[in-house]
Amino acid sequence: MNAILRKMAISFVLIMIWTVDVPAQGGLTRVSGNVKDIEGEVLPYTTIRLKNTSTGCITDYNGNFSFNARVEGQTLVVSSIGYQDYELALTSRTRYPLNIILKPTTYDLEEVVIKPGKEKYKKKGNPAVELAEEIINRKEKENPFNNDYVSRDRYETFVIALDNFTEEKQSRSMFRKFPFLQDYVDTSLVSGKPILNVSTRELAATDYFQRKPSRQKQKVAGRDWIGIEDFLPDEEVRASVEATLRDIDLFNEKVLIMRNEFVSPFADYATTYYRFYLQDTIVVEGDKCVDLAFVPRNLQSFGFTGHLYITVDSTHFVKWIQMNVPYDINLNFVEYMNVEQKFARDSEHPRLLTYECITAEFKLYDFIDGIYGRREVYYSGYRFNDEVDKEPFTHQELIIEPPEAAERDDEFWAQYREQDENATKHSKTKDVSEMLTKLRQVPVYYWTEQFINLLFSGFIPVKEERTPFYIGPVNTMISYNGLENVRFKLGGMTTAYLNPHLFGTGYLIYGLDNRFKYYGRLEYSFKPKKEQWNEFPVHSLRLQYEDDIYQYGQQYIYTNKDNALLSLKRLPDNMIGYVRNAELTYTQERHSGFSVTGVLRNRVNESTKFITMNRNDGSGAVNEIMQTELEVGLRYAPHEKFVQHKWNRKSKTPEHPVFTLNHTMAFQGVLGSDYSVQHTEFSYRQRLMAAPVGYFDVMLRAGKIWGQAPYPLLIIPNANLSYTYRKETFETMTPMEFVMDQHLTWDVVYYMNGLIFNRTPLLKNLKLREVLYFRGTWGSLSNQNNPNIDNSGNIFYYPQDRSKATGTVMKEPFVEVGAGVENIFKLMSINWFKRLTYKNSPDVDQWGIRIAVHLQY
Repeated sequence: MNAILRKMAISFVLIMIWTVDVPAQGGLTRVSGNVKDIEGEVLPYTTIRLKNTSTGCITDYNGNFSFNARVEGQTLVVSSIGYQDYELALTSRTRYPLNIILKPTTYDLEEVVIKPGKEKYKKKGNPAVELAEEIINRKEKENPFNNDYVSRDRYETFVIALDNFTEEKQSRSMFRKFPFLQDYVDTSLVSGKPILNVSTRELAATDYFQRKPSRQKQKVAGRDWIGIEDFLPDEEVRASVEATLRDIDLFNEKVLIMRNEFVSPFADYATTYYRFYLQDTIVVEGDKCVDLAFVPRNLQSFGFTGHLYITVDSTHFVKWIQMNVPYDINLNFVEYMNVEQKFARDSEHPRLLTYECITAEFKLYDFIDGIYGRREVYYSGYRFNDEVDKEPFTHQELIIEPPEAAERDDEFWAQYREQDENATKHSKTKDVSEMLTKLRQVPVYYWTEQFINLLFSGFIPVKEERTPFYIGPVNTMISYNGLENVRFKLGGMTTAYLNPHLFGTGYLIYGLDNRFKYYGRLEYSFKPKKEQWNEFPVHSLRLQYEDDIYQYGQQYIYTNKDNALLSLKRLPDNMIGYVRNAELTYTQERHSGFSVTGVLRNRVNESTKFITMNRNDGSGAVNEIMQTELEVGLRYAPHEKFVQHKWNRKSKTPEHPVFTLNHTMAFQGVLGSDYSVQHTEFSYRQRLMAAPVGYFDVMLRAGKIWGQAPYPLLIIPNANLSYTYRKETFETMTPMEFVMDQHLTWDVVYYMNGLIFNRTPLLKNLKLREVLYFRGTWGSLSNQNNPNIDNSGNIFYYPQDRSKATGTVMKEPFVEVGAGVENIFKLMSINWFKRLTYKNSPDVDQWGIRIAVHLQY
C-alpha cells in the first residue's frame, strides 16, 4: 500500500472510531439541480458557485449540476453570459434538486456582443476558442523557464484536518473522553466550518531549475512538521504529500494529480478536449479581466472545469486560474478538489507564478466525515541566469537539506509568515503538538494508534520513540507450505538509532519438517542513515547468510514468500527444496538514477522428497549442488523517487522507466562450483500514461543462459498458486511447468479508469473500473540442458508431481489474458484469467479468478 493511502487509511480509521454515527448536521450536502431559460431551454456550461468562495461547478450539456458543499449560511450564485445572475440563500431546509430559471439580458464585452439563446457550440468563429488558442499558441514563448538558469524562493504551508468538527460532533459519547479538543478547533478557509487540525507543515526553500540538461534542485532552509501520522518515518509522510497535493504546471500538456493524468486546459489540443465560454468581466487586483470558462466535452473524462481570468488589454495576460476536479469522474476518495494559481509579470517575463493553492476533501464512504487538506505555496524572488544558481547543480542530491533545517525557531518562521495573510491559521504546529501529547495520555487513543501502526507497518517497536530495534514483520510469523506444513518465524531488525552506519537483520524459523532454519544480515552503510538501512541512496557493504526453503517457479517480487495471506493455494505447494546461501554484496546508488551492485555468492541447492536430483543417465541421485557466483548488476531509473517503509521502499514514480541489466558467472571447479554457467538478464518497467483513456503498466524481460546446467540453475517462469492477485506472475501456470535457458517475457496491464463503465447507465454510479491483462513468455531449452535428449549424466530429470505439469517442451509462446473489475467498495478487485495456449497440458487450470484488496485512487 502506498504511503498516501496508508496515511489516509490511518486517518479514516481514527475518524471511524470517533464518528461512526449518522453524519452530523451541517456536513457536506449534495447541491444539485438544473438550469433553464424562461423559454424552457436548458443552459449548458453555466457557472454555479457559492458566493465569495471557489466552491462550485459548471452545468453539463443538459443543464444539470451537482457538487458537494457546506450549505448552511451560504448563497448560491448562478451566472451565464447573456443572463441576469441568480442568487439563492441556502439553508439546511433547502430541497434538491433545484430548478433554476435565468432571465435574459444583453450587454457588450470589449466589442463582442453576447446574446442569449440555445447553445449551438462550435469552434469556428467562437471568440472564446480564439482567445484560448491565442494563449495556447504563445505558452512556450512566454515560459520563464526558457532561461538557462532560474531560481525562486518558496514558502509552503500544509494542513490536514478532521472536517466538519461541529459542537454536535464534540458532544458525542466518544469525544467526551477528549474534552480538551474544543480548545484546538480551527476554521476552514474554504467553507468557514469548524475543523480540527491534526497535521501541519511549513517549508521554506529555494527551487533551482536548469534548462539544458533539464534538471531541478531544491535547497531547504527550514522544515517543520507535526501530526497524528508522526509515528511514521518523515520520509514516508513527505512523499505522501508530494504524491497528492503536489506542484502543478498547468502549461504542460498533462497534469498529474492523485497518480492520474489530467488534460491541461493549455494543452495543444485543449480546444478539442474542452469547450470554452466567455462569461463576465471582473476586476482582479486592480486589473479588468474577462472570465474565460472551460469544461470538458465529456464530464466523465479526466479534465477540469474552471475559469481563466485574462486581462482585457492587448497582452491577454492570464492573471488568475481557478479550477475544480469534476465530481463525475471516477476518482476515489475525493469529494472535491480545487486548484488556484495567480501570476505576475515583469518587463521581460509575462508569466511568473506567485501563488498556488490546492484544497481537497478526502472521504472513504458517505456515512463518515472526511479529511480536509489545504496546501498553499507563495513564490517570490525570481532570478534568471544568475551565476549563483549554478552551484546547487554541483550536488548529487535532488533535495539539499542541512540538519539544522528541522530545528528552526519562531523567529525564523516569522519572516516567511508575513507574506501569508492566513499564516495564523496555518501555523498551528505548537497547538497540534500539545493536542497530540494530551491525546496519547488517553488509553483508548494511545492503543488505537499503536494498533494502526502495527497494522500498516507490520513491525513492533521495542521503544516508543527512536526505537533501536523492530520485531517483525508480524504477517510472516505463522504461515503454511507443502514441505514444512506449519511454519513459525520470529525476527527483527535494528535501526539507525542503535548505530547509523551498522544495521542487522535476523530471523529464526522452524517448520514441522523438524528442521530449524535461519537468516542473518549485517550491513555497513558508508553514509549515516536517519532511521532505516535502505534509505535512498544506498551505499553499503552487506554480508548475509540464509538457510531456508526455496520454492521453485515461485518468485516473490513484491511481497514475502511466507506472507500468511498467501498460505491458501489453488494447487499443492510442494515444489520446494532447501537452499543455503551466503552473499557479500556491494551496492552504490546515485541521485542520477544509476546504481551498481556487485555480489559474490555461494549457493547450495539441496534436494527434498519433492525436489529430487536424479541424474539423467540413470547413475543415481545427488543430494545437493554448489555454485560460487559473481554477479554484476546495473540499474538505471531516472527521476525515481521512493516511499520509505520499515522493511522495504516503494517507487512512487512508476511513470518513469526502470532498466536493469544483470550478468552472473560461475566456473566449474572454482571455489567449489559444480557447473560453468553464464546468465544474462535484462528488464524494463514503466507506466505509460494514456490520458484520457487510462494508462498501461508494461514489463519486458529477456534472459539467456550459456553453458550446461541442471534445472535448479535454469530459468523457471513465475507462477502464482494463491487466490490473491500478484503482479508479474502467471495466474494459470504451474510451478516448473516450463524450464528454459533463454526467454522473452512480457506483462502488459491496461487500466481503463472507468472508460466504459463511466459511460454506462446504472454502472457509472458504482464507480467501477475496468482492467485488461496480456501476459506471456516465449523461450526454449537447448539440447544440452534437456534431460530427455542429453544423456551425459551432468543434468537431472525434472521432479515429477502428478498434480502439476512439469518440464513441458515449449514449442510456442505461453499466453494468458485477463479482465478485471477494480474499485469494488473502493477496496477490492476481482480478476478473471484464462490461458490461450498449452490448453492440453495435464492437470493445469484453464482459467482462474484472483482477488486483491487494495486502496487505489
